[in-house]
Amino acid sequence: MQVLTSKHRVPPMGVDGETGVYRELMRNDAANEEDELGTSYRVTYDWEDANARVLAKRMKRFKPDVVYVWNQQALSKSLLFGLQAQGVPLFYDLHSNWLNEYTFESDPWFRWWKRNNSKRSRLYRVFLGLIGSSRRLLIGHPAELDLSYASVCSASLRDELVASGIAHAASLPVVPPALDTSRMVMKSQFQPARRFIWAGRLTVGKAPALALDAVRILKERGIDVSLDYYGVGEPLERKAIRDLIDHAGLGDRVRMQGIRPGELLAHYHKYDALLFTSCCNDPFPITPLEALLSGLPSILAKDGGIVEVVEDGETALLFESGDSYSLADAMVRMMRLPDGGEAMSRKCLEQLKARHSIDVVIEHVEALLTAATQD
Repeated sequence: MQVLTSKHRVPPMGVDGETGVYRELMRNDAANEEDELGTSYRVTYDWEDANARVLAKRMKRFKPDVVYVWNQQALSKSLLFGLQAQGVPLFYDLHSNWLNEYTFESDPWFRWWKRNNSKRSRLYRVFLGLIGSSRRLLIGHPAELDLSYASVCSASLRDELVASGIAHAASLPVVPPALDTSRMVMKSQFQPARRFIWAGRLTVGKAPALALDAVRILKERGIDVSLDYYGVGEPLERKAIRDLIDHAGLGDRVRMQGIRPGELLAHYHKYDALLFTSCCNDPFPITPLEALLSGLPSILAKDGGIVEVVEDGETALLFESGDSYSLADAMVRMMRLPDGGEAMSRKCLEQLKARHSIDVVIEHVEALLTAATQD
């Protein structure tokens, strides 16, 4: 197997064991505004062409039996149409919503052909068509992609794809994410909840401020809790959360913790419960899955695919997405569990291991890949 991915690295120096990993593709979200991606034909074409050449070189040298597509969020969508035109078997493992129409329309190459309405650009598009040079690098609607061999991580994502106009996504099988539980630090001691953890990207969709507001509500009710943020984000995003903490007068209860990639697994077991506040219809978030598989009792927003694998009051506690009062009430419910949520956590862990162990999911993926190569 070979992996062709972007030049983006977390951490910047890469990770161990990268034999066969080629970090050569350019991400369009890493470009500066002055690069004129999506507005200048020449700049946009050169960008797309560079990525196309990288892919063509890798395909020629490796000659894969099947191409496994994971995520094209910030990568050239024209690569997919080019591969499809070659007739190479493609398998799409859809774990995020990058296939929706909005993401395609934000692609620089798509923007230039479909949405750049300047007079100069319109005339140039006509000229390129007349000389037969238009769309050397293919682009189209996501519904034009052949999803004969594909899977989705959740029914929630499948429904979203169908709603965005990809009707044939309705028949895609659900293959949920899997984690290697051997790397987990399992929680073994439980007590009535008082110490909570929030972890994730500090973006609007993840709603980190909601957890802070819930702590404020509990303080007003005379209930003492502590909350640690393990937030991944830009310096300005981290500063914004610190400012909110200071403004709310919660510095004695809420802390921002530093975290390096891959370190979070060593922290879940130290806390009494996870707060997951996403409100962006997350197809299947990994953070709560990690926490649940570490044995940590969790309070989850009714959002996206994660609610498909838990039951309120049985394997986790749920609250209304975007509602800090509902979250505060769920935190009180957790605090009132005399066993600290141990029974709930162990039941959840047993169910998740049966469905989300790496061996179980690999079997599903292998069968789908085999079918793609034997067509």
